[in-house]
This record gives sequence, structure tokens and C-alpha cells, in this order.
Amino acid sequence: MNKWFLSAELFSFIIILILMLNFYERRWKDFPKRKIYNYCLLISAGTILLNIICVYLIGHVNFFPLWINILCNSAYFLLIVLVSTIIAYYIMYLLYEHIYQRRGLQIFKGVLAFLYAVFVLMILYNVKSGIIFYFDENGTYHRGPLINSGYVIMGIQLLFLIVFTVRNVQSISNSMLRVMRILPPSIILLTIYQLLFPDVLFNGGILVTANIILLVNFQNLRIEQDTLTSSGNRNSFVQELKLKTGGLQWFQIIVVSIHKFGSVNQRYGDEKGDELLYYVAKWLEKSHASGISFRISNVEFALMVPFTGKEEADKLLEYVCRRFKEPWIIGDMDVVLDSSFAEIICTDGKWNATDIIAFLNFSLALADTKKNRIVRFDEAAYKQMEYRNRIIKLMQDSARRKRFQVWYQPIYQCNSGKFSMAEALIRMKDEEGNMISPAIFIPLAEQHGLMREISKVVLENTCRLLADPASEKLRAVSVNLSMQQFLSSEILDDIGRLMKQYPFDPARLKLELTERVLAEDIPQMHYVMNELNKMGIRFSLDDFGTGYSNLSTVLSSSFSCVKLDRSLIQEYSKGGKQISIVTALVDLFHQMGCQVVAEGVETEEQAAQLIQQGVDWIQGFYYAKPMPEEALLKLLRADSEIKDC
Repeated sequence: MNKWFLSAELFSFIIILILMLNFYERRWKDFPKRKIYNYCLLISAGTILLNIICVYLIGHVNFFPLWINILCNSAYFLLIVLVSTIIAYYIMYLLYEHIYQRRGLQIFKGVLAFLYAVFVLMILYNVKSGIIFYFDENGTYHRGPLINSGYVIMGIQLLFLIVFTVRNVQSISNSMLRVMRILPPSIILLTIYQLLFPDVLFNGGILVTANIILLVNFQNLRIEQDTLTSSGNRNSFVQELKLKTGGLQWFQIIVVSIHKFGSVNQRYGDEKGDELLYYVAKWLEKSHASGISFRISNVEFALMVPFTGKEEADKLLEYVCRRFKEPWIIGDMDVVLDSSFAEIICTDGKWNATDIIAFLNFSLALADTKKNRIVRFDEAAYKQMEYRNRIIKLMQDSARRKRFQVWYQPIYQCNSGKFSMAEALIRMKDEEGNMISPAIFIPLAEQHGLMREISKVVLENTCRLLADPASEKLRAVSVNLSMQQFLSSEILDDIGRLMKQYPFDPARLKLELTERVLAEDIPQMHYVMNELNKMGIRFSLDDFGTGYSNLSTVLSSSFSCVKLDRSLIQEYSKGGKQISIVTALVDLFHQMGCQVVAEGVETEEQAAQLIQQGVDWIQGFYYAKPMPEEALLKLLRADSEIKDC
């Protein structure tokens, strides 16, 4: 009589039940790959249970008809090879997850179907021949000569999976590579154990091992999932890019950057805002049958789809952009999301994940400057990016080698008719000696944290100039401090050190700030300003009239001077409301004890009217353009000689 040990099978059945409960408790979405895993668990549980039933029936053969034993054992062999087939297909499905060309998956599916069909025929033939198992005339169970044919089919399946993994390693995720490093050797070792000890039933242990390893893969996927939207997170986006580029696949990426989303949270609450982000992510994923959505930052989303042609890519981009121009309606929420869009089509095997992310970041920044807020990364955008990177590298090199130049724009004093003040301005040349506009490199310096180095250059040159006896005719030189410089904890030490190195009257150094800088950290601003005031340094409020500045800023801070932005001056000579506004501001600031500088004066008519309205200082091309230090000192000497005559 046959005697088998069922403890391993019973334990395996309990483990499968725990896995099934764990699967449902997590409430994973009803994605195709999770459906297949569900089938794996269900059929594995059924197979183990049927094996236990078969052992019981064989042990009590006298109580049950022979045909029931044959039927149950045949069903068991069919089920165990079926679950092996489903697990093999599921693993191949996961291996193909990051590969758009699915022909190999279809071939493997056909191979699996063929192998299983052959095994079904063997089981049917076994009823008559007993090639797999049979019962003798006494009802005793016997193993047939092909009893291990199921293991052979399992071995063929594993071999296909291993070969595919080796051939496509560049396009397979790290989690699945771990599965393929662990699963095949585990299955082989457990199978060898079963063959060596046939009385200890361990097929259930093999199934449990496979299911546990696959569940671990699910847990790894959860780590790479955005907790709010269930889409991929930034890490999974980077991994997906590496797999796609590693496999030389063609794909299209559309990135959506939402602006001013804080206003949505303020109006509807954080919970509603989170709900809106969830719907945005889900809509993006559903916008394309093969699309994958990612939340790559707080309010930035990426959609990745296979590239099948420019016409289809154009339609998808237009479709996405059009949707974001329409309102998102969720309950009582009805909002249109102000968004920018960047798109890139990857058909160049030379690009890697780092390149693509850099291209997308540049495209998003460029999109903010476009009227339609859309940038498709192409050859023109690539050249712009190259130019930007060249400027950044040039700035870094100029800071390291001290190649920045400081020029000064003289400022005309209306009551004396002399140039008795100046503004220090940074200048930079390219490799060929051509001047690069500050409007180009200053914004880049702010974005890449280089303003502190630039401000230090301007401060040191200005302090050195003020300490030079040749500059005694200058009542003050103003320096525009950046946000990065002023928020630095070293600003007080830097200025204190320069004042010791270059002795000069501190009142001659005037630091210019914008209200935008002050708005960053008002307590910190007031502290630094008070400390510098104690050192004798004075402050100017720059760019008043740009939309950032307000009168409360002037009242709450110790400014000795206010500079009217050129936007107020450009239309000044045309009369009307502009003259009334400037006149009122000049009178108001004078009453507050502040002197007034008018910036951007370019015509004689503008200068005459401003002088008539009582402006204290005039800065602009009409009187003087920015110039090197030597030219400034020469101008001051000439101006002094003319006035003294």
C-alpha cells in the first residue's frame, strides 16, 4: 500500500490561503497582470487541495469506485501542469511589461498551449495505457514510466524564460531580474528534492515558492507606486526610461506641469485637491491604450506611450493639451488647470534616461515662455539647450577663474547736474570675447545657484572702487543683491570682511533689493537689514512699479531711496495718467523721507519732465550707458572739471 506524507502539502495549502487573503486585503486594482496572479493563487490552492483528496482516495480505494480515483488523479495532473503553465505565462507577461513588441510573447503563448495540449493527450491516453499512473487489479496506485513528464514540461518552460531573460536583460525591470535570479534555481532544487524523496509530497511547496516570489515582485512594484494617484512615481519613471532606452525601443513622452495648484487647495481644500490629482493621473493613463502614467513631482505628470508614427503622436499631444484647456469637474469642483506641456519622441538609441529627463526639464522651462505653453523637443530646442548649457558652463568657469567684469552705469543727480552715483552691473564675455547680455545669463545664474558667486564679485569690486580715492566724487554706488545672496547666512560676514579689507564710508554702499526678495522671508530680511544699517549701509528699493512692490514694503523697511521701474517711465512722455501716477509717487516718497531715482530714461523729453516733477536722480541711456570702471572714473574727472570751470 502507498504511504505519502501530507504535512508539506497541508502547510503549503495554509500558506496559499494566507497569500490569497493578503492579496485581497491590499485591494489591488483589477489590472490584467493582477488577474493572472489571482488565477495562479486560485488554481494553486485547488491543485494542492485536489492532491490531498487524491491521497485520501488512494488510501481508501475500497470505499470509492475506481473511476473516481482515475478521474481525480487525472484532474490533479492536469491542474498542476496548468498552474505551471499559467505561472510561466504570467512571468513572461511581466518580463514583457516594458517591451512594446509583443510578438515573442505570442510565440511563447503558443508554445505553452502546444505543450499543455500534448500533456492533455497524454493524460487521456494514460487512462488506457497507464504511462503516467495506473491502478492494478487490487486497486493499488502505481507510477507509470512517464510520471515525471510534467516536470519535463516545467523544465522546458523555465528554459524559455531563462533564454528570454538573458537575451532581453536591458529591457527587464530590476524586480523581475530578481525574480529570475531566485525562481528558476528554487524550482529546480525543490523539484530535485521531490524526485529524491517521492514519498514526501512537495509539489504544493513548489507552487507556494513560485507564488511567494511573485508576490514579492508585487511589493516591489508598490514601492515604485505613487501613494496618492496609484500611478508610477519618479523612481519608476526613471527605471522605465532606462528599460526603454536599454531595449532601443521607440516611445513618446508627454509631461504636464500644473501651475498655481495651491489656489485649488486654498479654494476647495487639500482633500479635494488630492482627488483632482488622482483623476488627472487616471485620465492620462486611460488616454492611450498602451499608456503608462507617472506622477514625477507634486504637480507634474508624465505619460509614456509607444511611438507608432508622427501623425498618431501629434494627435495624442493635441488631445492631451485640449483636455487641460477644459474644466475638471468633480462634485462641486469646477477648475481649469493652468498647465505647461513638454513632449519628446525617442527614436535615437544614443539617448539615455538622464539625457531624456534633462531634455524634458529644459522643455518645460522653455514652455513657460511660450504663448501656447507647449514645447516639442526637436533639433531647434536641442540647440537652445546646448546654448544654455554653454552659458552655464561659461558662468561656472568665469566664477572659478574670476573672469566676470563689473561695469558701472552713472546716475545723474538732478539738483547738482553731476554724475554723483552709479549702479554696479555684472558683465560676462564668451570664449570669443563677445559680450553676453545679462538678460540671458542672470536668470540662468538664479536657477542654478550661481548668484552668490556673482554677487560676491560685484560686492568686492564695488568696495574696492569706493576705497579708491579716485572715486571720491561718487556719493554712493548701488549693488543689486540677489535672493540667494541675501538669504545666505554669510552675507553679514562677507560685507564686514570687505569693509575691513577696503576701508570706505559705509553710507556710500547702497544695497538694492526688490520686494520679491523681501517676500521670501520677511523676518530674515528685517534682521539682515537692521544689522547692515547698524554698520552704516543704506538700502534702495529697486523696480518699484513692476507689480511686486507696494507701499507697505517701503513703510516697513528702512529704505533711503526708491527706484521707479522703467515700465513707469516708458509711457511717461505721452502724458495722461502716467504723469499723474509718477508725480503722486514722487511726492509721496519725498514725504516718507525717501529719495527717488527714475530708471530707464532714454529721451530728453522724459528727462526734462521728470526733473520738473522733482525726481532726485535719473538713470538711463539718455545720460550714460554702463561702462567699465576706468571709463567711469574718466567720466567723473571730466564731469568735475566741467562743473568747476
